[in-house]
Amino acid sequence: MPADAPNQDRRITDPADVMAALLRAARRAREIARATGTKVVVHMDGEIVEIDPNPEMFDELASAGDG
Repeated sequence: MPADAPNQDRRITDPADVMAALLRAARRAREIARATGTKVVVHMDGEIVEIDPNPEMFDELASAGDG
């Protein structure tokens, strides 16, 4: 790991920080899926499904992470 890599070994312990990190990762995965024309794998209604990414797919989660 490069010495100048910011926060690479920082442990996230605050639940709000964990949610924010998960949302960032999910958004990045969606961006990559849209850019590459691939589907996003999600757990929906008790099943694991592949869906086309869309800009609104994380809006509900983002609002839940704000509070």
